[in-house]
Amino acid sequence: MWLVDETRCGYAAVLVDIVDSRHHGDRAALQEQVAEAAAVLNARIPSLDPMTSTVGDELQATYADLFVAIRAVSELRLELAGVVGIRAGIGWGDIVMHDAERSPFGQDGPAWWSARSALDSVAASTAWSGYEARFGVEFAAEAPAVASDAPPRETSTTRPPARPLALDAVAVVRSHLALLDRAFATIDATEARIVLGDLAEVPTEEIAAELSLSSSAVSQRRRRNHLRELVAALRVIDTAP
Repeated sequence: MWLVDETRCGYAAVLVDIVDSRHHGDRAALQEQVAEAAAVLNARIPSLDPMTSTVGDELQATYADLFVAIRAVSELRLELAGVVGIRAGIGWGDIVMHDAERSPFGQDGPAWWSARSALDSVAASTAWSGYEARFGVEFAAEAPAVASDAPPRETSTTRPPARPLALDAVAVVRSHLALLDRAFATIDATEARIVLGDLAEVPTEEIAAELSLSSSAVSQRRRRNHLRELVAALRVIDTAP
């Protein structure tokens, strides 16, 4: 049974950090590849504020739904497989709009604080005998009142009302992220492209042609590395409450 607490209404704020980008041989080319991956992602997954490069090696975005945010981060990681690694912090809570014209840069609030805390935790932690966890999610403990000197949250039709979060989903979300982390750690760039193709329901023959593989080789990779199960896990996110 899903228990819903209206105090958990909010939005999903996402912060993404490019891992070890300072040591990349061609940072300009890397930034272009990251921007291209973000553009592909933004065209595919609906957002309140699209995935956008900010300062240094970070990107950020906002989503109306926590599970859509998880799907977005997952697909960004797949798009960048073989290019560069990413870490991501996802925060769920209220978002304060200080300057709607500069969105998401003119934003503040518990969702962003939680996203930053989650990203910091991911960067500082390791799991599974040294395997670096790449996803983190934190939830605002409560819906704090907006500071009196801050402008009210944007309520125009471009930003839907904050949604409640099912409290029993918190542990499920964290468990799902941990399993996705483990799955992503075992696939290579070719398998990431197969997963993305399967998510988009691209025929096997077209996936094989893009990767210069035979159709049977694509099918063998699906079976050998449990790619069908990973695709199913990502599709579950689309149907989450």
